Formats: sequence, structure tokens, C-alpha cells
Amino acid sequence: MNLFDHVRFLHESELFHDLKQLSCIVISLCDNNPNTEVLSLSQRYQCMVYYGNSLYHLGEFLRAENIYKKALLLKKALNKSKGKITATTPVQPSQDVTSEVDVKYKLYQCLSQMKQFREAMSILEGISSKQRTAKVNVALAKLYVMAGMDRSAITSYKEVIRECPFSLESIQGLLSLGVKGADVAALVMNGLPHGASCDWLSSWIKGQAYLATREYGNAIITFKQMDQKMCLKDNVYIVNSIAEARFYEGNDTAALTGFQRSHQLDPLFLKNMDLFSYLLAKEKKTMELQRLSEQLMKVTDKAPEPWISFGYYSLISRKVARTRTVYFAQKASIIDPFNVEAYLLKGTALFELKKSQDASLHFQEALRHAPHRYEAYHGLISCYLSLHRTREALACAGKAIKTIGSNPRTLTIYASVLTNEPNMSAKAKPYLEKAMKLDPSYLEPVYVMAEILLRDHQYDKGTEMLRKQLHTHNTCRLHQQLGDFLAQISEPLEALDEYNIALSLDPTNTRAREGKERVEKHNDVGLESTYDLEDMEGSDNDVSSKHG
Repeated sequence: MNLFDHVRFLHESELFHDLKQLSCIVISLCDNNPNTEVLSLSQRYQCMVYYGNSLYHLGEFLRAENIYKKALLLKKALNKSKGKITATTPVQPSQDVTSEVDVKYKLYQCLSQMKQFREAMSILEGISSKQRTAKVNVALAKLYVMAGMDRSAITSYKEVIRECPFSLESIQGLLSLGVKGADVAALVMNGLPHGASCDWLSSWIKGQAYLATREYGNAIITFKQMDQKMCLKDNVYIVNSIAEARFYEGNDTAALTGFQRSHQLDPLFLKNMDLFSYLLAKEKKTMELQRLSEQLMKVTDKAPEPWISFGYYSLISRKVARTRTVYFAQKASIIDPFNVEAYLLKGTALFELKKSQDASLHFQEALRHAPHRYEAYHGLISCYLSLHRTREALACAGKAIKTIGSNPRTLTIYASVLTNEPNMSAKAKPYLEKAMKLDPSYLEPVYVMAEILLRDHQYDKGTEMLRKQLHTHNTCRLHQQLGDFLAQISEPLEALDEYNIALSLDPTNTRAREGKERVEKHNDVGLESTYDLEDMEGSDNDVSSKHG
């Protein structure tokens, strides 16, 4: 074995620490002995590439970038000197020499790791269209999406599918960019061998197309049909897609169940575990969320999902300062600068820290990347209301209805903003009634309606509505609100019962605790006719801040 063979052997053996030192020494020997041919020009080029590879694998991306650039300069010299190499030095077979395209791809990887996306795009665009491999086109498509160059991204994704019809990520990419499902399916099927039958692929594309066009009901039906077939039953990706569709349509209970099933099928699966974490935090399932975040971090700390999961855990945990949530969200953003869940988490954390102005900027950024996310509208509206910018909150709620559509969540949040305007409660009621009619199981419009009825002194109507809801639901807030109404109609014992049930469901519920204390205090001397209604509202004056 000659010196170059040893360098190559270290590379093949993936002994990157050794390779880094040896290749550096060999390159110096070549540079300092111009009159002695230590390595041929092609070997020097390949040695330089190996050197760059060792640095890349060891995480030294800036040094690797520098070495790959030097390698490309050597490649140009090598191309010019073809046919002029001395006969005494053996030439390496062409298949052993890394192509210029592959070196440029490595250079792109270094630049992407350093978040230099424009430079990375420029490097890949320097590869002629005919020389672009599937992985180059995938990389270009993702960079184009980041830059808002949708047409170029579509072209790149289509090139990938023509070469690799089973590139599922490229299929999802095209659908997310607005290409019709039928057109994508035709492109994929044309790339398959003649006579090939892939019914599951057709169904999968159909389901993903429904997800992309926000037809969540149809997406759920399609993926459920796939899940029920024995050949795809309990496939973690299919189960996860069902849960994802449930989440985006606003069915938190079914989404939570779906993500739990997905996690049980594969505890090391990362996709959508940030959404799962959000739901666990919303339900205040602290212990389950702690276990999930710790488990995800064992999988990898190089993906945003574990950091977001820890962020939501710190948000609801009494053991961790909420400022840590901002740190975890920032870590996720560093890993993926365009991650919508990181923006939402950071916005939520800042809002909880009473930094509404800063929080609003992150919710706005989330909406810029995902204009159909309800959680972003809800967060931004909450910020506007806390800053007493009611008109902007109302405009934002109206935009949510226009963008997402008229559904129980958007109608409820619009109504909740109206209740913050003087004498606008009457206008809010029709929106809430429509929301309750569209989805009788959705409780947010019930909560807001109860607040309006309490404020308007319609105690009997409010009591009747809440009792009816408690036949099918058992939540802390329903019991707390019923307790408020019963206290107003001189039913102290029943009110105390409701407050006690509420506190048994959530011992941290401030309104239930304060309501119970007021009833006990007033019951000693008889309920006063001048019972202070505003006191009953406690710290929950902004009803909209409880939605979502």
C-alpha cells in the first residue's frame, strides 16, 4: 500500500479522527515538495475530498467548507491536465474519484449546517440541470421553498419524482405547494414500471392531497381505510397522519388519542411529537409530557421536536422556570429556523411572561409561514387583547374566519373578541350559537356564552345550559361556571358542591377556589343582594385567553 492507499483505507474504515490528521499531513507533503510527486493530481484532489469528509463528519463545518472549495479548485486543474499526467504515476480509476457534483453537494451540506441557505442555494444552482441528481434536486426544492420560490421548487420536486417515483417527501412537497393531487398521482404513476400495481400509493397520495387542501374529514376517511387493511394496519406513518388531520380540524381529544397510539407503536418516532406535546400541555398531563420529552431527547438532540416537547413541559411544570421555555423554543429555532411549532411555543411562553408585544411578533411569524394555523391566530388575538388593541384583535379574528373557514373554533374566537367590546355581547351570541350547532361536543363556545349570560344576569338560562352540558361532559370549568350561576340564584349548597367538584378536577383553578370562599363567607350572614359579579370573574376577565 502506498501513502494514498492508507488515506483511502482510513476513509473507508470511517476513522475520521485519524483521517483528519493524516490527510492534512499528506497535503502538506505535497505542497512543500513541488519537485517530488508525492501524489498524482487526481490523488491530491481525492485526498482533499477525504479531508473535507473527515471534517464534516466531525462537525467542523467551516473548515470542511474551506477544504471542499480547495478540492473544487484542484478538480478544475485536474480537468485541464487530463492527458498530461506522467506515465510513472498510476492514475486512479475514474470511479474512485469523487465527482464535482458530489463535492458541491457536500459543500451545500456544510453551508446548510451553518444556516447559510442563500450560499448553499448558489452552490447547487452552479450544477447544470443535466448533472443534477435526485438528492441535489430535493435539496434545491427545499431551499427554494425557504426562499419563497415556489415555481422553482415545484420544478425541482417534479425532476425528483421522474427519477424516483417513490420519493414520498417530494410528493408531499408538491402537494404542499398547491399542485393538484390528480396531477401528482399521474406524474408518479408515469414513473412506475409498466403494469406495476400500487393501490396503497394511490390511496396515500389521495390522503396527503386532502391534508394539503385542508379537507381533513376526507383525509381521515382515506387514512382510516388504509389503516383498516391488514397489510397496512398499525403502520406508524398512517396512524400519525390520522392524528395530524384530527389535530388540524380541531378535534383535540381524538388527536391526542391518535398521537398516543402512534407513540405506543413506535416510542422513538419523532414526526408530530411536537403537536402531541402541545396537546399534553393543554390537558395539563405533566407526568406523561415529562416522560415523552425525556424519551424524545434520548432519540436525538439534533431535531426540534425534543426541544419543543421539553419547552411545553417547562411551561406547565411548577418545577421549571417558564423562562426555560423560551430557551427550549430558541434551541428548536436554531435547529430549524422555519419551524412553526417553535414560533408558537416561544410566543406562548412570552405571553405567559407578560411580554405580549414580543409574543405577538412570534405569532405573526408563525402565521407568515403557516397562514392556516388556528393556534397562531389565537395567540396573536390574545396578545392584542392584553395590549387593549381590540380593533386589531377583531380584524385578526375576522381574517381567521376568512382564511381557515367558518368553523366552531374560528366562530368562537371571533365571538370572544366581540365580548371585549362594550355592548357587543348581543352580536357575539349568534356566532356562539352557530358554533355550538356545528359541533355540540366543542365546549369553548359554551364557556363564552356562559360568561355573557352571567354578565347579562340571565342566571336561569345559564344554569339550564350548563346543567345540560354536564350530562355529556365533565370538566372543571363547567362545574366552576355552574357554581357561579348557582351562587347568584341563592343556591349556596349546590354552588359549593360544584366548586368542590371543579377543584377536585383541577386544584389550581383560581376562580373555583375564590368562588367557594365567597359563598362560604356570604353564607355565614346570608347571600347579599349586592353580590359583586365582577369579583366572580376573578383573574379570568379575558375569556378569550382561555381558548385553544
